[in-house]
Amino acid sequence: MRIIAEIFKMPDGSVIPLIYALKENGQVDRAITDTLCDFVSHLFPPADKEFEDLLVRLSEGKYLPTNPSLADFGVNDVNVWLVAPHAEDGGLLISNENISDYSSDGGEPQKFSIKQFHAMSECWKKFQKNNRENGTESIVGVKFETFIP
Repeated sequence: MRIIAEIFKMPDGSVIPLIYALKENGQVDRAITDTLCDFVSHLFPPADKEFEDLLVRLSEGKYLPTNPSLADFGVNDVNVWLVAPHAEDGGLLISNENISDYSSDGGEPQKFSIKQFHAMSECWKKFQKNNRENGTESIVGVKFETFIP
């Protein structure tokens, strides 16, 4: 998975941080971008800590969903399932309810490993730290690239 994080300058002069995935041909991979990348980019405190705590409970065998038909976690209409029958062991199933192609109702939620989530999250945190340390304006248009297995 080729991942790009960058600060994008809008026509009105405002800037926004972006994280997205690219296919081998250089085109944006909408499936990964609209699910895993969106989820990671929306995990602001305290949601990031809540999700990490949930993953720890899952790895310790201490997590049991209260309603298996509902997502185990969600933020900004991006939902994550961690247990069967939706997710496989060690995996995440992520839907984006704002994008019909990847919604849980008639779309195709995407499967990722917890390792891929952690790698994406680490990439995003490093990018945000760089942004804070160097200033947003100084890195507009600079693409920070990483590869995630």
